[in-house]
Amino acid sequence: MFLIHPPADLWPAAWIAPLPWLALVTSDQLRGRRPWMTLWAAGFGHWLATIHWLRLPHPATSIGWVALSAYLGLFLPLFVAVARCLVHRRRWPLVPAAVMAWVSVEQVRGSFLGGFTFGGLGHTQWRWTTLIQCADAFGAIGVSGVVMAGAAGLATLLVDPRRSGRMLRWNTGLAAITVAGAVAYGAWRLAEPLPSEPPALDVLLVQGSIDTELKHDPDAAVAVASHYDGITRAGLEAGPVDLVVWPETMWRWGLLEIDPAEPLDEALVERMEGAEPADADDRIRASRQARCRQALEQERFDALALYATRYATPWLVGVDKQVITSTAPTGVRHFNCALFLDPAGTPLDCYEKMHPVMFGEYIPLADRFPWLYRLTPLPAGLTAGARPVAVTIAGWRVATNICYETALPEAVRSMVRDLTATGGRPDVIVNLTNDGWFWGSSELDMHLTAAVFRAVEVRTPVVIAANTGFSASIDGCGRLLARGPRRAPAPVRASVTRDGRPAPWLVAGSLPAWMCVAVAAALGLEAVVRGGRRADRSGDAPRA
Repeated sequence: MFLIHPPADLWPAAWIAPLPWLALVTSDQLRGRRPWMTLWAAGFGHWLATIHWLRLPHPATSIGWVALSAYLGLFLPLFVAVARCLVHRRRWPLVPAAVMAWVSVEQVRGSFLGGFTFGGLGHTQWRWTTLIQCADAFGAIGVSGVVMAGAAGLATLLVDPRRSGRMLRWNTGLAAITVAGAVAYGAWRLAEPLPSEPPALDVLLVQGSIDTELKHDPDAAVAVASHYDGITRAGLEAGPVDLVVWPETMWRWGLLEIDPAEPLDEALVERMEGAEPADADDRIRASRQARCRQALEQERFDALALYATRYATPWLVGVDKQVITSTAPTGVRHFNCALFLDPAGTPLDCYEKMHPVMFGEYIPLADRFPWLYRLTPLPAGLTAGARPVAVTIAGWRVATNICYETALPEAVRSMVRDLTATGGRPDVIVNLTNDGWFWGSSELDMHLTAAVFRAVEVRTPVVIAANTGFSASIDGCGRLLARGPRRAPAPVRASVTRDGRPAPWLVAGSLPAWMCVAVAAALGLEAVVRGGRRADRSGDAPRA
């Protein structure tokens, strides 16, 4: 299974890769002294190899790499157990049993503890544009189900000891109908006319190449800004654009907000405002405090405004933000932001990342127990943002998200639904990413694949500005129209056209997958209860 994912990326083999596991599903009994432990070890080894890049950001993340691989390894024996229950206890044909079990375990894996969606079976097929169109109805997990159906049909022919005339016809027929139906649906969706609403949105995706490390270098901010400014100016030499985009946190001087209820140090106020008048009352003191707060906050915007006016076009830039407030246990809240600026450098809106990565961007419970951060390489944790953001640029509703939010199907679905309900459906999603942590590894490929499926699921073009790659332009059919290089700087120009077609996924979301989980859980629970009753009856029986 490792070979069907990057870096080997032998994606056609995904249709036969599950055959060994399906052979275990159909066998009368699992052989060996500890078959379930052996299956877990196989899954553990698979994930160690597949997400090897998790060890790259910092020596401490190697612990997370091993721990996450050990956890993900549980899903292989879980798949085999659920599928065997359906096949042997419930007498299901192999194809629906395998699909039900696989969809269930992928859904749980993609949801529990924040979810981990990389490495899905369906992700291997992102190049087969016709096949993946069914993701707009059933999500990327639905494509995984189609691939598993095809593999189970082959397994019936090759490894199923129960194959007989009737069962063979059932399984091969179901597999053929499932795969052919997905392809036919995809061909129909691809043939649909798209809205012809010129002009396109011209976007300059600025891809720098700066490897990122978990250590603070105060001199890096100037070098990073110079690096990205040079690429931006080179990209603009080819002509004006509607929007310039810099990746996540590539503007290193963070924004600042100060809670009006938070008093500033009087020495700072005196340094900025001069000595306090002898007849100052509470109103004058409050006014001096307010002017200082505004000046401190505006100072962070002034440098951004200089760059924005230089580019003379709207600019979307990734930047951190600190909010000074006594309501935070540490006195400070940290946000990962995407800031929209107009050509004059005036802020239009600011998106705060709504789904920080557990253990990568925050530690659970550390908001109440800040000392937990002293046990990790993280200096502090991110606070989750409260709302999605879309800004109108050149007549387009431009929404944005940050980094791994493109790996969360329900997060993107919720964003599109919420924005549609409050001001109109977004015409394009702009993702800001910093994958400099991963040194050009196969993480870049897996991250890009996730964005391909999000574009199809919500029928909305996605463009990505990524530090070290891959910056990309993806249309609403999941076609990769432009892509930057791996771990190299480049200005990537994208001409984005609207899609906006209805998508069943926007209505139902993961409901079909959760129905599979519910059925699998109910049948599994029934099997356990029945097995326990049989054991009780056996224990109560008279012994010879």
